[in-house]
Amino acid sequence: MNAMPHITASACTAIMATTAVAGADPGDAHRVTPHATVGGEVLVGAETLSAGARSHVGADLVLGDAGVRPSLGVGATIGFGQLSADDPRALDGSVDFGYLDYGPELALGLRWVDGGLVDTRVFVSAAYLVTDLDDRLMLDPIDGVGGTRGLRAAIGANWADAMWRIAGQDRSKNSGDFVLYFMPTQAELAWVRSGGSDRFGATLAWGF
Repeated sequence: MNAMPHITASACTAIMATTAVAGADPGDAHRVTPHATVGGEVLVGAETLSAGARSHVGADLVLGDAGVRPSLGVGATIGFGQLSADDPRALDGSVDFGYLDYGPELALGLRWVDGGLVDTRVFVSAAYLVTDLDDRLMLDPIDGVGGTRGLRAAIGANWADAMWRIAGQDRSKNSGDFVLYFMPTQAELAWVRSGGSDRFGATLAWGF
């Protein structure tokens, strides 16, 4: 899979979009907040199973002045891992191969604003994916597996602000709760259409 030029272009697009959002209100730094996470994703379809890593990066434009504020986010996502598909030709009935997907992402959310750069938030997101499958499929294709484009939709929550705040307070009391720093801070329920199949599953990630 030789996708580096496409990844570079996608990353540049995300950076340009983030910069444009950041310039929307330069007088209020907390009107624009970054988000970045990395974690693991497991998705299950009718005849497929995928497991791998998923990362998001971007920025959110926060609207309004209330304690709970709507936000509009732009950024990019990238995922890679192993996809298992049913194949009657295989000895165990399935074949495993690598996959990579990436593309721009939009998100709508609500943020519990407390004055910091990172806030607890809930969100829905949608991404347009460019998909790169294992080159072996070009020589030995599997029925129902293929395609170079995909979609991803998810609903999720990020509680990094609340967890890190609690961990910081407990650390000052010599508590053992500093381990909260190492716990996942984001969860998503996701639907992905790529590689010729629809898959549903969950993502657990670390970040803000």
